Amino acid sequence: MVAALGLLTACDPSKDSIGMPGDSGLTSDQLTSGFAVKQYSDETYTTEAADGNYFTFTTSPSRVVTVYQLDDQGNRNVLVSGVANGKFKIVPKRGNPSEQTYYIETKDFNGNTISGSKTATVFVPSELDPVVRLLASDAYGSKTWTWGENIPWDNNGTIVLGSWGNFGYTPGSGDTFPNGIWWSCPAAELTGQLNHSDTGVATGEEDPKATMVFYDDGNIACFDAGGNQIRKGKYSVEGWDGSTRKEVNGTPWSLGTLKTTAGSILFPFKINGGGTKPESFEILKLTSDQLILSYADAGTGSWSEATFWSFVSSSDGEAMLTDFGTKEWTWGENIPWDNNGTIVLGSWGNFGYTPGSGDTFPNGIWWSCPAADLTGQLNHSDTGVATGEEDPNAYMSFDWATGNVKSYTAEGKEIRSGKFELKYDQNRQEVNGTPWNLGTLETDPGSILFPFKINGGGTKPASFQIIKLTNDQLILTYADEGTGSWSEATFWSFKKK
Repeated sequence: MVAALGLLTACDPSKDSIGMPGDSGLTSDQLTSGFAVKQYSDETYTTEAADGNYFTFTTSPSRVVTVYQLDDQGNRNVLVSGVANGKFKIVPKRGNPSEQTYYIETKDFNGNTISGSKTATVFVPSELDPVVRLLASDAYGSKTWTWGENIPWDNNGTIVLGSWGNFGYTPGSGDTFPNGIWWSCPAAELTGQLNHSDTGVATGEEDPKATMVFYDDGNIACFDAGGNQIRKGKYSVEGWDGSTRKEVNGTPWSLGTLKTTAGSILFPFKINGGGTKPESFEILKLTSDQLILSYADAGTGSWSEATFWSFVSSSDGEAMLTDFGTKEWTWGENIPWDNNGTIVLGSWGNFGYTPGSGDTFPNGIWWSCPAADLTGQLNHSDTGVATGEEDPNAYMSFDWATGNVKSYTAEGKEIRSGKFELKYDQNRQEVNGTPWNLGTLETDPGSILFPFKINGGGTKPASFQIIKLTNDQLILTYADEGTGSWSEATFWSFKKK
């Protein structure tokens, strides 16, 4: 009986206890001290660096954790989750602090949440001037431009779209260019204009696929269609604020001045200039996807001869989507559907998936719904309730700095929000044997306007294929993985607000 009494006494939890893994005694300090990291300068995790952006981590004792950061609004940006050892990256946008705080979170044996924070020094590039962001990209370190065959010239009733030519200088405000065009030459015909060059010899820049690359360190290089370098130089920009035009000959004309070492841009010759290669160009237009330059000798009067160059870029997806700030998009009612002989222009609908190259979209359209008619399509939503996004003036915003995407009613009331990540490639990726999408737009489900798969029972995709992205237009599609050609898919069309 005494022995039995002793056994009963030993079971009193106030006298004795048995420790268990993950016990509720875990503290924040213990969590963070047991979280060990190494930093690397490269995404292959091969070169250690004290300010590396790429992290490996281990936990001791081993415990499953979530690692995240907080944005300015207190929203979580989860870096890694559900593992005890792994990898994550912290790559701040330009101009952000190099000291970055991240948070570690786990649960103890009783299900209590334990969290702690750590600070790391990471590499952050210096902030670029706004004009360099547009010329050379804030996202990729360089930006590729090619000939823009978009300057119209009326050749006796036939409209020719060219890239280089002459015009009457300052025929009015720079906003009205290409008013005043005398002659416009397509890039492929520049081989017939070598009398304007300094050598009279073709270099390969006289090709619609020749390229010009601006780098964010102030270098510029030109390449032929095969990628062989033709020449290189330096550039800088003066007098740019993005909106105010410098007055020339009594009219608001240039947005700033692009200065280069002589011969740095594609076909860098003044027209009828005996091979003259200007070093100072007036910027008439600069957006995320278009650059128009002009040159005239100092003192050139209105309507006297001047030279223009037109270039376009499709390489800078981040700039086109966000303007490296906060950019707003609304419904683009431009996808045509033939409704028994009546053409309906819609914004959302279905089509036969991959009916050909993505360049041919909207080929294959089955049905296209104008935004104002989306209130009749709530059977495709997850609630069946209108939110205000079913309005032609509803809009969504993409914030470059925070990675947030938010949808709003026409009156500006927030509908929903989430995170986005752009995985852009200017070369189309092959799907079902055809070049189809320009990468993907990844979002938290439900973040974009009317984010529903058609006939999907309220499904809100988290990954959209990019069919078109310019400064002014965004077209997305979605189809379940493995969807075959001409099977049902969903599209969304938006335009810059």
